[in-house]
Amino acid sequence: MYQNERELEIQKILAQTGYVSVQELSQQLYTSPSSIRRDLTALEKRGLVRRSYGGVELVKNSSQILPFSTRAHQNIPAKKIMARKAATMVGEGSIVFLDQSSSAFFVACALQDRADLTVVTNNVEILSLLSQSKMEVLSCGGRLSRSNRNCLLGGDAAEIFRHIRADILFFSTRALAPEGVIYDHDREEIRLRQVMLENAVKKVYLCAAEKFGQYAGFRQCHLDDVDCVITEAEDKLLFSPLGKLAAKIV
Repeated sequence: MYQNERELEIQKILAQTGYVSVQELSQQLYTSPSSIRRDLTALEKRGLVRRSYGGVELVKNSSQILPFSTRAHQNIPAKKIMARKAATMVGEGSIVFLDQSSSAFFVACALQDRADLTVVTNNVEILSLLSQSKMEVLSCGGRLSRSNRNCLLGGDAAEIFRHIRADILFFSTRALAPEGVIYDHDREEIRLRQVMLENAVKKVYLCAAEKFGQYAGFRQCHLDDVDCVITEAEDKLLFSPLGKLAAKIV
């Protein structure tokens, strides 16, 4: 296994466990502890992990964009719950915008047997998934993001979203601040998502409870700009300090 493959596997393991020892990684990846330590040093320099004596943990508040394959393995139960809720909101014959998030990918999984829908997305993984479905699927085109290789961006991509009126948009970001501001890390992704927000009749924010009360680098929008928030949390009072959120949570 090459170093970059090991690094990806280490991130997948950490996404599932939160913390793991060097010895455990060595055993799971059939690699010497010294090689594992070199991999961890490289990941730590990129701000993706934090090392402690004898082990390592994932940096949850890192400003780096994790590979899609890593994000797709994080918090899977929550994403499946949110996806099931989202699927019930999609009416017959709807045009659906799905953004580049892993949460939107799980929504696509929940919708893939719906032949009556049209999905428009900039998420390469969603395009691949739905290529096996019978629904109408539109790629926005554009260029692959350098930092997020599952994501199509740029002016060409924006033009497609700008000329389509969607019945519903499902999107996710990195953080939902206590004052109700929705944040993310990449300005170019934010700009393209803003076009989606402007051209969707109903706007649905997918937000796992672990993102509540968090911040990221750049503002996407405010809770006032979305119609509802889907979360896996059963307790609707969990986020009551935000006032209006309690009424918007599904």
